[in-house]
Amino acid sequence: MKNNKSLKVLSTAAIAAALVAPTVAVQPAFAASTYSVVGAQNVSQDSVIQKTRITVEVTPGSLGSDTKKLYMRLPADSSAKVNGVTYGSPSEFDRDAQTQPGEYQVDEVTVSGAPTDNGDLELEVNGKPVTVTLTTADDTPAKVATAIATKINADKTNIGFAADANDGKIKLTALEQKDNVSNLVKTTKPVAGVTVGASQNVTPGKKPVDSGTGSEFIPKSVSGDTNQIKKVKIAADNSDNQYFTIEVTGDKDYSANRGIFYLELENVKVPAGAENGPFNATFDSPDNAFTAGNVKIAQVGNGSVKTSIDGTIALTPGSNKETKVKPIRIQEDSAGAFTGEYKLELPDGFEWDGTPVGRVYHGDPNVTLAVKKDKDTLLAKVVAKGGDFDSKSVTTKEATQFVIEDALIKVDDSEAEKGEVKATVKGSVSRSNDSIVIGTFGNWEGDIKAGDAKTVYAGQAGEELANLTIKEDAPGTLKKNRIIKLKLNGNAKWATKRTGGVNGKIELKEQPQIKNADSEKNNLQIGEWELSGSDRSVIQATITNESTNKPAKIVLEKLKVDVAPTAGTGDISVSVEGSAGITKDAIALGKTKAPVEISFDGELAKIDAGLQQQSIPNITIKEAATDVIGEKDLVVKFPEGVKPALPGKVEVTEGNLKIDSARVSVEDNRIIIPISKHSSTKAGTIKLSDIKVTSYRYVPEGDLKVKITGPAVVENIKDGLDNDYPFNKPNDTHVAEGSVAKVVTPADKNKYAENIIFKIGSKTYTQDGKEMTMDVAPEVHPVYNRTYIPAAHFAASLNIPADKVVWNEASKTVTIFAGDKVVSATAGKKELVVNGTPVQIDAPVNYGQHTGYRVMVPYTHLALALGATVEWKADTQEIFVNKR
Repeated sequence: MKNNKSLKVLSTAAIAAALVAPTVAVQPAFAASTYSVVGAQNVSQDSVIQKTRITVEVTPGSLGSDTKKLYMRLPADSSAKVNGVTYGSPSEFDRDAQTQPGEYQVDEVTVSGAPTDNGDLELEVNGKPVTVTLTTADDTPAKVATAIATKINADKTNIGFAADANDGKIKLTALEQKDNVSNLVKTTKPVAGVTVGASQNVTPGKKPVDSGTGSEFIPKSVSGDTNQIKKVKIAADNSDNQYFTIEVTGDKDYSANRGIFYLELENVKVPAGAENGPFNATFDSPDNAFTAGNVKIAQVGNGSVKTSIDGTIALTPGSNKETKVKPIRIQEDSAGAFTGEYKLELPDGFEWDGTPVGRVYHGDPNVTLAVKKDKDTLLAKVVAKGGDFDSKSVTTKEATQFVIEDALIKVDDSEAEKGEVKATVKGSVSRSNDSIVIGTFGNWEGDIKAGDAKTVYAGQAGEELANLTIKEDAPGTLKKNRIIKLKLNGNAKWATKRTGGVNGKIELKEQPQIKNADSEKNNLQIGEWELSGSDRSVIQATITNESTNKPAKIVLEKLKVDVAPTAGTGDISVSVEGSAGITKDAIALGKTKAPVEISFDGELAKIDAGLQQQSIPNITIKEAATDVIGEKDLVVKFPEGVKPALPGKVEVTEGNLKIDSARVSVEDNRIIIPISKHSSTKAGTIKLSDIKVTSYRYVPEGDLKVKITGPAVVENIKDGLDNDYPFNKPNDTHVAEGSVAKVVTPADKNKYAENIIFKIGSKTYTQDGKEMTMDVAPEVHPVYNRTYIPAAHFAASLNIPADKVVWNEASKTVTIFAGDKVVSATAGKKELVVNGTPVQIDAPVNYGQHTGYRVMVPYTHLALALGATVEWKADTQEIFVNKR
């Protein structure tokens, strides 16, 4: 080693203290090996690390019986002795040579006390985090020790030690030979009432272990299996002892096992020019048998401290002139890290009070923490044991945790802001965090917020609204046994179901839930939600337990509603009401939208009342989103008095929606379209083409509106029981409508004669009081139970001239020419032909000897075809035509 006269040599105690830092490892995803250092020491420039050890682990199957090379390079101007090897004196180490008995290393800690409340005890064991959940049932030191030992053993392979509990004491035994380690067990977060005693240096036990060569650089076994590595040869490649070649030979008989060897670095030079930060050894492998990368063997420069607190407190105006804060902890990450000025500053409106006391919780027994308050600032420094704030600052010899207790806080209500009370870490001390939350300050109030309003679709059941967040300003704002209510505003009801039959109870289909991942309940509990009142717009729940220590925040999800079919476009909001302590006017959680849009080709058609087979524009129905048209019947509904014919074509023009074209039908004033598959990846579009309608004489002038309805788009008009309508609108169930035509000219009421009366069995009829004769009387068919009337005499009664009634003997067809209507009836057929279009009727046209060779037609169908109105009077067996 050259130029070492001015080097500072770290003491054995300092090295032991530094070794408590976490293990540093390098392992890319493809790695054949890993490198780790127990205790990357904090060192200064121009110093010497007396000893550190790098563990090299080779994954099973990496070597076989081959010899592979690994190169190690230290930082510039650094040097070291590796496993005793320096330049010119290479050495080979054999797993099976010079085998001698070694010893396990053990430590023992003592547990005292028992938890006064439930909580998580957080420890570090050999640098690994261990969390032990304790309850008041762990009411003796023995039970606490057993709980700790159980947790350590559950992760013993990772920790490297096994634990055995006996009468409040925990014995820790190393699974493999290790360097001496101090402070094997540290408490990082205590539980009130429990103390885990400081551990001593790891000491020899009495159980033998195979330790490989005398220098212990190749363990004979790893986790009970023979080490995969048989030999390691090390040579320094330059006289500065900075570069090393390491040849590793495997044992083919044990190639499936783990392999470990140690590189023990002694007298590691940290040069004066070393940069602050990681001090790394660099590894390379010419044949990629080992992982290339850096491993941190030290940290150049000072360490840092981390500030934490054991819990938070709740501060409310007028009730907390002085309140004791939870213990505050300051943890060094390495020996001597707590240097310089340390301040903990409160925000405006808050000041420190009382007599804060600092002490060592664990670590260096020869120091203490001196504390002084100055209004909103708490000052602390490390002094020799027995000193006070006026004493000289010192540094620790091992990583130490300090605790500040008995600090009080007082509040100026006029200046303090509600919310978190955050204390800021200031001063020249190097720190890993800049603030801690002491507690919360606020009135017995709260805040209510909503997520982005969700789009919900008219007519749909079980639509989910946005989440609702309810946040307290102070713990206990939501009072136990009080009620919180959620009232819906807008065209929606809470989604419900009926249980127990017709007279059963109506209740929520699904309970709103607290989203635990986004909530901070802090012991707040809410009972089940239920309907309040009968109109399904209000639900309520009871607060069953108040929050403690910290204000609660709950995020309610699964807020399911049924949306009114006629909701259209608008907001659905929720008001928070009740006696619980937090209320809010309406806040929007949803935006309603029609599930479909209806449009028409071209301009509005102009149609006449009282005429048949009039063409209207094509109709297009477009989904607003995927899967809003269900796999049920979609209905296109026309007004009363307008009867559509079966469209010439019904097709899906866009999206992956499917319809059952063969089952498209017409019932009264409705076109019914069965949906066989809902859209999944692209919203669907349905087009109806070549549509004709027949309008009755009583259809009023003005827009003829078509409505979109049916179970495919209206899920919630009733819950399966007759007359159980959540929205009380059984006749208003459409989700969209539009004007397809305009009724512009009603049929001329004076075109035909009026006040005509026929009587069953009578060969006379009256026309506006004037009696007329026929050669055949109207009759009721004995089979079809339909009233038949002679076509020619019916036409004559309407003042249709005789020459406009033409008989075709060959086809047995009578044709009536009535203005713009041409109506034909053929003997034996169940149809009338109106303006060239066949119209089905439910009884056949009669003609023959039994009819006196007169064409007889069911009077209702003939009247409809000619545009006349008829009325049947059962008690007198009379037919009234065009009655005024």
